[in-house]
Amino acid sequence: MTAESGSRVERDVLALAKTLAANEFPVERQSVIGVDRASGRLVRLAPFPWKGNDTDPPLQKWAWLQVTTVPDARDPRLETLTVDGEVFVTGYVDAKDAWRLRWPFVRPHLRGSLESLQGLARERAASAGFVRPAEGDVVQLPLRYRFRCASDECTATHELPVLDWELAEMARKSRERFGQQWATRFRETWGSRLLEKYDVHLLLSSYAQSPSKFYVAGLFYPPREAEDAHQHLHHEEHRRHE
Repeated sequence: MTAESGSRVERDVLALAKTLAANEFPVERQSVIGVDRASGRLVRLAPFPWKGNDTDPPLQKWAWLQVTTVPDARDPRLETLTVDGEVFVTGYVDAKDAWRLRWPFVRPHLRGSLESLQGLARERAASAGFVRPAEGDVVQLPLRYRFRCASDECTATHELPVLDWELAEMARKSRERFGQQWATRFRETWGSRLLEKYDVHLLLSSYAQSPSKFYVAGLFYPPREAEDAHQHLHHEEHRRHE
């Protein structure tokens, strides 16, 4: 549903990622990056009205949000919109059948490499998109992701800051649970082994203050093989208790 009143637009947005704020240059406001149902394009809802570490109740990735948005004249990025009013959760896209229902929202926004996405950002044609890494690993303190794109366009190994709420939250929980061993245990789950088990894609976004610089805004990681019904129920139960 899309309803317009002047510059105010009511939208249905599928939340693909939740991002943290960055308080040092380049500064970045907390956001939700998602897909607008009506147009199919990526949108960045910033600043998103978090309460504490997250919304209350917590906002899930892959939830449908009904929001009213207005343009943000201070943000040069094409996708950025400001939330005006309340946020309503209206649905959820399930992960069953190897994320079959989720892929259509990601596929149109695949880019070959960070380099190609940087070129689009310079032209102000796009400031966010998904890139598939051929290899990758997490680096701690501060949290960063080191990777090489799965494309001949890629000219170097990249190391980008991580503002993805999910990955940062998993790092926090690992510190609480494993103490001094947290970094090793965290990398065992979210480092290079993740790429062995899952078809990982990185959602990358540029900064408003520095459009040529990018950060990791989210991870998309469908299984390499379709889950059977038992596996799906197990993973859903695990997700509810995270």
